[in-house]
Amino acid sequence: MKTVRDLMTPDVVWVTPSTRVKVAITFMKGHNIGALPVLVNSGLVGLVTLYEVLGEPQDSPVEDLMSREFTTVEPEMTAYDAAKLIRDTGTTHLIVVENGQMVGILSRSDLIMELGRTFDPLTELPWSDSFREWAMNALKGGNEISIILFDLDKFGVFNKKYGHVVGDKVIKSVADVLSKGIDPDLELLCRYGGDEFGIVTVRHADEAIALADVLKERISKIEIPEVPEGVSTSYGMFGGRRTKEREDIHYAATIDDLITRASKNCTANKPHKAPLPAAEKAMPLSEIPAAQIEQQAGRAARLKIQTINFSSSGTEAKVGVTLKKGVDEFARESSGYAVGEESILRLFAEAAAGAACKSLAADHRIVVEDASIQESGKDDEIVNVVALYVNPRSSVRLTGCALVRRGDRYRAAAAALLDAVNRQIEIAPSREPEEELYSHGKTE
Repeated sequence: MKTVRDLMTPDVVWVTPSTRVKVAITFMKGHNIGALPVLVNSGLVGLVTLYEVLGEPQDSPVEDLMSREFTTVEPEMTAYDAAKLIRDTGTTHLIVVENGQMVGILSRSDLIMELGRTFDPLTELPWSDSFREWAMNALKGGNEISIILFDLDKFGVFNKKYGHVVGDKVIKSVADVLSKGIDPDLELLCRYGGDEFGIVTVRHADEAIALADVLKERISKIEIPEVPEGVSTSYGMFGGRRTKEREDIHYAATIDDLITRASKNCTANKPHKAPLPAAEKAMPLSEIPAAQIEQQAGRAARLKIQTINFSSSGTEAKVGVTLKKGVDEFARESSGYAVGEESILRLFAEAAAGAACKSLAADHRIVVEDASIQESGKDDEIVNVVALYVNPRSSVRLTGCALVRRGDRYRAAAAALLDAVNRQIEIAPSREPEEELYSHGKTE
């Protein structure tokens, strides 16, 4: 995860208390910055922002307008912690100090640009990119890691029965329980996607399982008035013990392998629906209602886009996708920061993936890994999506593409996801898991 040092503006422009407002404004506009530290003999005495001086008498000294309360941080603070500090203090800028000397300044907008790519605005947890970065750094540092994936049970029922507002409340409550239950020195928690959460930890396998068991129990005790049946979750764990010494290891491949195996372990631990009564399974075709026959026939159809809704407020955005398969409809909404073209493309693909998951068996999952756009040789644009299709037997990496029509790149992202998924649904996945890089110390 990036630190304040990675994001701050070094070589800070500063002023003295006697500097006139017109000079301060010139400095800020000329250097395209929103604030100036105020120094006396190299000592910080205040902070003046462009907002405070605009419209004020041009010849007034900044000491009449500056804030004498300011917040300093060290350069090694994480971007996430810096963002929480800005939120909690209500400030717009942090002054970066190292060994008693000012070495930089960090603005709220600097953090928004960074965290918009890597953090979930609903739970304030990092997305999977920070999760992977943390895991990779841990491996490079010589640590063994365990991957724990939590997946809420029957979360789609909450959204259908109680609506997305209650669904969001469930997600935030689970995130809060998980956040309070981990040790930041040993692990990182992320919102992996939809109703899934991931923990990467340097704990040994047995300790990781013990942690997961405790967290699962705490989640079961969450009380939400709108959800009388309570909240439950399943988890899968993999890693924590090396089967052989690493030789020229590919860290990214190792992390992908651990995540895939933890995901399959989680799927295997999910509660399954009870089998149909024998009488119902043996019902003659002539006695099955016509609507039910039509519905069953529809399950073999391809998934198609029914509707797409997009809304945004500032940098936050929500995408709702409804898919149709025969006579059935499946809907899902995804939220995130809309910062940059590819982040929005991915948001549309994730919403489509979430809706598509609802059409699959309970033990199948689709996880979006990448969404990008490219130009073809005929001046057309093509959206490409890469996703991971996970079932109890194996995991398959899928790719899909869609031509941008009428300039709608975002709908094309959803269509590209369906292009990949529909082709996978039509075949029986047969790829077996590759040779294990890790063994899990315990599965239950």
